[in-house]
Amino acid sequence: MKRLILMLTLGLSVFIFSEPIRKLSVTGNAEKEVMPDIAKINFRVYTKNEDLKKAGQENSKNMENFKNELKKKNIPVSGIETYNYFTQKSSERDGAENKKTEYYTTLNFAIKVTDLTKIPDLISLSESNKIKSLKSDSTDKSIYYGEIKRNNSQKATAISDTFKVYDSIKSQLAKLGISGNDISVYSYSTVSQETTDNKSIKNKEYHNVYNDFTLELKDISKINDVIKIAEDNKINVQGSIAFDISNKDQIESELYNTAYEQTKAKAASILKSSEMKLGDPLVVSESISYQNIAVQQDYNYNKQIYADRAVEIRGGIDINMGYVMAEKPATAVMEAKPQIDYKPQVMKLTQNVSVLYEMK
Repeated sequence: MKRLILMLTLGLSVFIFSEPIRKLSVTGNAEKEVMPDIAKINFRVYTKNEDLKKAGQENSKNMENFKNELKKKNIPVSGIETYNYFTQKSSERDGAENKKTEYYTTLNFAIKVTDLTKIPDLISLSESNKIKSLKSDSTDKSIYYGEIKRNNSQKATAISDTFKVYDSIKSQLAKLGISGNDISVYSYSTVSQETTDNKSIKNKEYHNVYNDFTLELKDISKINDVIKIAEDNKINVQGSIAFDISNKDQIESELYNTAYEQTKAKAASILKSSEMKLGDPLVVSESISYQNIAVQQDYNYNKQIYADRAVEIRGGIDINMGYVMAEKPATAVMEAKPQIDYKPQVMKLTQNVSVLYEMK
């Protein structure tokens, strides 16, 4: 019994007086900027007809024409997949002779203001030009976003009036010392709204067919060609365009190794002046931050000429300067749809590693 008690006492003493493990926590960081090489685009095919079957047939035809045109132009795409297909009934007033159409043009622009003393002048300028909203960027406080909205019963006039305001704002900003390169258009649209008189008008029922699909483009230099082919077949971009990197996993793995080796070098440097040596890692934790810095920018608006009507429409562009140029107001009803030039910029991949080493 005494021998058992002695053994327990010795064991407890060894446990109590054993040295704790000495530890050293070190972090490593690796970054790399990479130009994206693939794009994922969501599209919507929308058709409408009083007959559901005809609406569905037209929808399928538009989709097939789109695919065939991509093949003819040897544009490399993969993963064309429908993720949402549905139909919906709607009713519209059947009384074209009583309808009045109003066109609303909205132009969104961005201004970079580095001199804070000019902010009051910018606010005053927005009020005098009846800019609907003027808001600063949530991350970059030197960038302000504005919205110009004008309407008219003639589409061309609505567009022309909107761009007149935009050109006037650029001139006023120039007087304030803000360069034309610091203001740019990032979205533009025109919608119509119909109103009718108070006469009794019958409703007409329609079947709406929606086909939402996604497409992965392997050559992003062809992105504008793909969107143009889609528009020619009555297919519109649905939501935003996501740019990505095909070998992102490989790059992140390389960044992890770089960050980990960095922790070893830091730890060895810290212990260099002491008698202790670096032991094995006890805990390794990682945090990957994936940041897409590039969003669509540098939107180019080109003058369009329709061959069948030869109508000149406002909206030219100076490609060298990268901003919309002023031209004479449109004199015809027909509008040239501006083309947006989607240009991705570099994407930043970051790998953070935290390692807890044992010190011997």
